[in-house]
Formats: sequence, C-alpha cells, structure tokens
Amino acid sequence: MSARLDRRLLTAGMGVTVAQLVTLWAEHTPARLPVPVACPGCGHPYSDTTPLCPTAAVVRPLLRRRRHEIPGAIDALTPNQLADLTGKRLSTALPEVTR
Repeated sequence: MSARLDRRLLTAGMGVTVAQLVTLWAEHTPARLPVPVACPGCGHPYSDTTPLCPTAAVVRPLLRRRRHEIPGAIDALTPNQLADLTGKRLSTALPEVTR
C-alpha cells in the first residue's frame, strides 16, 4: 500500500487549524505501545528510514509550533501521541522489541 497525505490536510492547505492538526496527528500516530507495524490512519508501514507516515511527517512540525495557540488543544492526545509530538524520540522508531 502506498500512503499519501491525508486529503483533509491537502484541502485545508495554509488554512489548516490547530484542531485539524490535532485530529490528524491523533489518527496518524499510534495511541499506545506496543506500536503497530503500520500507521493506523493510512497504512504506511513503519521502518527505520520512514518512522512517520507522510501525513504525520507534515503535521508534526506544524503542530509542535502551533500547539500553544489554543490552550488545551492537545489534551485529547494519549501519552504516547504526546510524547511522539513533543519529545525527541518517536515510538515508531523504537527497537522492534517494543513495537
């Protein structure tokens, strides 16, 4: 399967809201450990070279920068999704044992 950018991200373009970014991040990032072998949102297979699906790779830097625009916007994320967003590590890049 070939994963693509989520259509909602393409449709919103430069007008994407923080709420939309949070929704996309939640749908394209593993909610908890152990991590599945593919993105829950689009089916992109995780690997050492591509630990994020195309949508998550675009959303992560945008949401990291904009998450403070709306207080509490990221409160709905699970601890794993929050750590993947704000931390230096990605759960999808952890050793195979934890996946």
